[in-house]
Amino acid sequence: MKEREKIIKEKLMAEEQEEMLYIANLKQVVRDMLIKEKGYKPREIEIDSRFPLLLSNCHTTVTMDIVVNFSPISFMIIKCSSSALESYERYIIAFARSVKDYQIPYAVITDGKEARIIDVIHNTILGQSIEEIFSREEALRRMKDFKKIPFLPHRIEKEKRIVYAFEGIKCPTVKPEKG
Repeated sequence: MKEREKIIKEKLMAEEQEEMLYIANLKQVVRDMLIKEKGYKPREIEIDSRFPLLLSNCHTTVTMDIVVNFSPISFMIIKCSSSALESYERYIIAFARSVKDYQIPYAVITDGKEARIIDVIHNTILGQSIEEIFSREEALRRMKDFKKIPFLPHRIEKEKRIVYAFEGIKCPTVKPEKG
């Protein structure tokens, strides 16, 4: 039985390692697409951005795969996933609503081909493919009249708890090797 447990553990660890490598590569592919095809400047794109998340009874730090910033405003967050984009919709909306003192206006979940491009303020899906992500020019046009809109104060704690729950279940058991 010990040998069987060892084999299962090794298989799970290998799958998690493969997933981590896939996501790391996907982040780079999306970043390159934003710069080369969509016209964003490298300084406007952050990878693995960290945000403090303050709940009523605890605090933690949460991360987002990619954040597009037009200083000092975070314009769009991007979550990279290998499958089931729709399973991250609620998470990314909650994230955009709760990690800043205003709602980050746009959120994207992508596997590198398909995407869910979400207008967070109006809670609507604007696109279904990675090609539909805004160009820098379109993003700047959308930011022209942008006003910081905080999420509803009586609902913000719920949004933070959704983010907290997703962060808890996404923790890999395999740590990436430092090279």
